[in-house]
Amino acid sequence: MQMPNNGTRLVAVIKKWANHANIGAVISQVNHLARHGQGLLIANYINQNMSKQLKDAGIQFLDAAGNAYINQWPVYIHVKGSKPEQPVLSAKTGKAFQAAGMKVVFAILGDSELVNAPYREIADQTGVALGAVGGILNDLAAQRFLLARTNGIPRKLNDRDNLVDKWAEAYPYKLKKKHRLGLFTTHNPGWWKRIDPEMFDALWGGEIAAAKYINYLNPKHGVVYIRKARMENFLQAARLRKADPHGKQDIYIDLVKPFWREAKNKRMAEQAGLAPHIITYSDLIETGDARNLDTAIRPREKYLRQNCQ
Repeated sequence: MQMPNNGTRLVAVIKKWANHANIGAVISQVNHLARHGQGLLIANYINQNMSKQLKDAGIQFLDAAGNAYINQWPVYIHVKGSKPEQPVLSAKTGKAFQAAGMKVVFAILGDSELVNAPYREIADQTGVALGAVGGILNDLAAQRFLLARTNGIPRKLNDRDNLVDKWAEAYPYKLKKKHRLGLFTTHNPGWWKRIDPEMFDALWGGEIAAAKYINYLNPKHGVVYIRKARMENFLQAARLRKADPHGKQDIYIDLVKPFWREAKNKRMAEQAGLAPHIITYSDLIETGDARNLDTAIRPREKYLRQNCQ
């Protein structure tokens, strides 16, 4: 899309459905494709909270309800608060991006050779029902993320870059939410520094994992991947207490049960005690926080470098 008068070309990302839960992922995707100030999101509806986050991130937008933000001199348009005439329905996603499919996609992103394994092996490694595997792979092929087996040529992952983004966008509300154990808090911002997660068979995710991976971010909030059986011991050692979901705490620690089986592909995680790069990436962009979005680029690039060689 080219603007009149100044000749600037805007890079448009079209989303049939965008919601507040994944707005961080959307911002990250647009930033990958466009220079700052040249990204444009087109969606069926963008609410006021989302419009503020997009504007703060320098991303312009248009929606079917009449909301818009265009900032290209001499054109400036900012319309917010318009409601759609009919209720906005969430977009339907194929089997690959439902809970079971997300587990399979995660596994093959860590081991691309798994797409050619027998269905039973895929089911065993992912914990997905055997009867669901074929439909998930077919859906990936239909979306052109998987090149189907033909004339003896094995299946092959395709467009891994976009597959990572689509998985990370869906993860918070399709999978992570289903495995959440609870939300906790503390008055001590350095609470995590004296904890060894491996003593509890746990993994750091989110900001703490990013800080460990790249020594760049000063963590404020935390994500901990831990089995429910080890949760009470961890909470006592870390001196965490239950957070009021409707209150206001300075520090949040999200405890989540890992959905994945013991990783056989060591490239998914670089250091012991840390969640895989893709998980860390998704945790960061879920927040929508500007510093986290900037930091999220690093674990994403590390994963792609390690798995696209």
